[in-house]
Amino acid sequence: MKSEMQDSLCNEYLGVNDVDWSICLDKSFFFLRQSWTSKWIGLPTLLNRCVDFLNLSPSSLTPEASQMLLAAQAVAQNIEFQTTQSTSTPEPKYHNRLHTADVMTAMSILIRIQSNIEKKLDQEWVTCALLLAIAHDFGHPGNVNYSESEIELQTMQKLRPFLSSHKVTSFWSDALECAILNSDFALVKKNHESVKGKEFKCDQDWLNVFLNEADVMASATAKFGPQLGHALSEEWRLIDFPGHLTVSTDKGRQSFLRQLFFSSSASGLLKVNAGISEELMKES
Repeated sequence: MKSEMQDSLCNEYLGVNDVDWSICLDKSFFFLRQSWTSKWIGLPTLLNRCVDFLNLSPSSLTPEASQMLLAAQAVAQNIEFQTTQSTSTPEPKYHNRLHTADVMTAMSILIRIQSNIEKKLDQEWVTCALLLAIAHDFGHPGNVNYSESEIELQTMQKLRPFLSSHKVTSFWSDALECAILNSDFALVKKNHESVKGKEFKCDQDWLNVFLNEADVMASATAKFGPQLGHALSEEWRLIDFPGHLTVSTDKGRQSFLRQLFFSSSASGLLKVNAGISEELMKES
């Protein structure tokens, strides 16, 4: 019975039959949590689902897009392998495979919506964004930045051999590095200011913003956010970071929500800002 229920939920992951994209997002996040607590589906399988959802047929990809997709597959496999093989280093409480899956899922839905708006998106930009979602916290130590983009620089060091071995071009390697370094939460406001009043384009500024939005999408929701706040609190408690005392409190959540930015038309159709405003009003 439990297996049948999970199979049913799996069919709803990135379901294309939902007219309301926010329902698709909600069902997808719910499935990930059911899988996380019972039988984990795995990042490589989730990546395949995202690729199908975004209509990224491997046979029709440009060489540059194909190289990035191969790198994404390799990173996804490596994350699963390293996590299951490591017995001495526990997986972070927040920056773990579930978070990576959340970001992959949010990124895929954001891109699908934006693609519907624009009618077509550059497949290399889309593949780069998907690789970003998988790799943005690659090897995250469960620590915090004490200098700008400190952990993100470590992520890039770990990612570069995968980009090199799969011959990802310097143009897209640089784009990945720029977006990852700009995923430091302290830089998010600046990233959103860079696209203020600008129409969407498949460029670096919007790549940075899409990663920023996908990175906190689950945490921004009233349904899944508080639980993630508790996970982050536990992660910070283990390193004795003072923020663990407040991040999961009502006051801490309000402070977090007020720091969030969602600028894309896709996030607008997901009603993210409206949901944040509604939650803040209930708490006031």
